[in-house]
Amino acid sequence: MAPGRDLLLPALLAAACAALRVEPPPAAGGGEALRLGGGRQAANTTRVMTMAVKGCTVSEVSAGWTGKVVYAVFTSAIPAYRDNLVAEMDTWAAGPAEEGRFVAVGGRDYPGGWQSANVLRSDCGDLKHNLSCKEAALLAEGAARGADWLVVVGEDNYVHTDRVDRFLSSKDPDTAVAFGTIGCGKGLYCRDSEGFNEYGGFCGGGGYIISRAALQRLLTGGAPALHSVYDRTPWPNDMMTSCQLRKHDVLMSKVLTMYGFHMFGITEYKRVAQTALTAHYLRPAVMRWYHALVQGAPDSVRTPLEEAAFSRGCAVEMNTSAWAPEFGECLRKEALWRSFPRW
Repeated sequence: MAPGRDLLLPALLAAACAALRVEPPPAAGGGEALRLGGGRQAANTTRVMTMAVKGCTVSEVSAGWTGKVVYAVFTSAIPAYRDNLVAEMDTWAAGPAEEGRFVAVGGRDYPGGWQSANVLRSDCGDLKHNLSCKEAALLAEGAARGADWLVVVGEDNYVHTDRVDRFLSSKDPDTAVAFGTIGCGKGLYCRDSEGFNEYGGFCGGGGYIISRAALQRLLTGGAPALHSVYDRTPWPNDMMTSCQLRKHDVLMSKVLTMYGFHMFGITEYKRVAQTALTAHYLRPAVMRWYHALVQGAPDSVRTPLEEAAFSRGCAVEMNTSAWAPEFGECLRKEALWRSFPRW
């Protein structure tokens, strides 16, 4: 467990607040205008990094988000999800958390002992359909604090943060754009959106990345308006956000290496690790082994983690009744692979 995880922060993310876009005032003499969040820009531009949010109390964890890539996770009070979140914070999320650009948000019943400087409670419920409410809270906070990019994932995602940071370094956060795997939900959700009907929404398993300009568009009607759409919907959170992005004319751009599929065999994990921005369905034991793999840890570190995570080359945490056929196929494939001679 990372140092400082036990320091509690009794902070609540506001579930409803009114947002107001604030343009940077012109400087005296018309030369330059001070940009919210730091820096200077030409007086005739309309670039806004932060939003003033009426009636909304933003959390301390977001104080340093302006101009940064922020990693955001929705979580719940179910112990298994807590275990996944701890595994994330012990691996890929440790660096961003130390830098103040990682946040996880649970529901109103999220245990106080599980909260920390980066893990917060919201006013949302803690059932599956409340994920949209939690996501709305993250979107509002990201817009209010002027994050360049908000990377939204779940507790069982591994994020190659160095690759994501490099990928985004050449992109303009003042362009209303979002990145992810596209094509899910056509004909099932958001039928009043022509773009959604034609192209679908984000397949949320691999997560998605939303620019500052896109966040501001989602919040132009105020956070209460956003929550009124998100809080009581039976739709999955990725479908809700995709629908709102389509309706606000945000460009949704496909990224092929944000992987949302499940994996079973160690061979596949190793293959995905070579190119992924994000990977999905990594349970705690595999998460820790995978992190050691991508970090180039020595065999003395990686081998015990591999032995804990895999049996006959297949991830033991994926050996469930729901995935029994796939796990059996993994055992067959891994045995065949291991029978090939090595040159």
